[in-house]
Amino acid sequence: MILVWTVPDGPDRKAYTILRRELKASAAFVRRLKAAGALFVNGEPAFTDRILRPGDVLTADVSACEPPCGLVPEPGSLEILAEDDGFLAVNKPEGVMIHPTRSRYGGTLCNRAAGWLQEKGEEPVVHAVNRLDRDTSGAVLLAKNSYMKAALSASLSAPDAGKEYLAAVFGRMPADHGTVDAPIVRPDPADMKREVRSDGRPAVTRWKVIGEADGISLLSLVLETGRTHQIRVHCAHLGCPLLGDVLYGSEASVRLSSERGIRSHLLHARRLSFTHPLSGERISLTAPVRREDFLDVLKLFPICP
Repeated sequence: MILVWTVPDGPDRKAYTILRRELKASAAFVRRLKAAGALFVNGEPAFTDRILRPGDVLTADVSACEPPCGLVPEPGSLEILAEDDGFLAVNKPEGVMIHPTRSRYGGTLCNRAAGWLQEKGEEPVVHAVNRLDRDTSGAVLLAKNSYMKAALSASLSAPDAGKEYLAAVFGRMPADHGTVDAPIVRPDPADMKREVRSDGRPAVTRWKVIGEADGISLLSLVLETGRTHQIRVHCAHLGCPLLGDVLYGSEASVRLSSERGIRSHLLHARRLSFTHPLSGERISLTAPVRREDFLDVLKLFPICP
């Protein structure tokens, strides 16, 4: 990936200043560019203290200074929602982890994506920008280098970014729509379970009921914060746990889930929207539901968009 910046009319500036202020590059990234000799002005090698004047073209070879990411490329299917030379957006299936952990090095979405890029002749470098639980399906944004990971992370954190989820929960919600503003804490570091507690980290979820049928409510939810298990914890806090959620479910919700053959929590990242950090283009991604047990529940709601 090559970054190109043409200096506009205005005062002369150092290449370092343009990289940091205009291209939002980190100091570490600039140091790697310098060490790799991957910075050019008007096609000629340059240092970061080079003075640039209006009309000069600054070029940075991102790929030349990319540190190894350590992923093992693996074969595997991918449903691609969008792609350019800096990112790859995919529809993650339920039951697949996003990235390797200390105890598991393969079988993840990032391993599959690295394998797919390698097959295309690209570098097998993948960085997850947003993250979903293993059993949550839906839109995931992957960066093809560390520079784009930082840039896309900032875009997803901007006020105009959007993350909408679809969830099937047990029971009837207290209203047609609402907002849960309830801090979340992890009481035991050895246990994955979270709970609402006053000393937790701020967590805000906006929700709207799409429909109700057979003791099930279908919800559209938008996250204003991104705490681990946030939707699952907040829905359980409202007395309507996600169907298929054993960790946060009630006895009644677990029983209904078993009767309907639901194997894990019904939560899907349906839409992801953000501003492309380089082009300024508005990107809106929609990931269709693919898992069969969720599709069976959606048949109860013909008005589901």
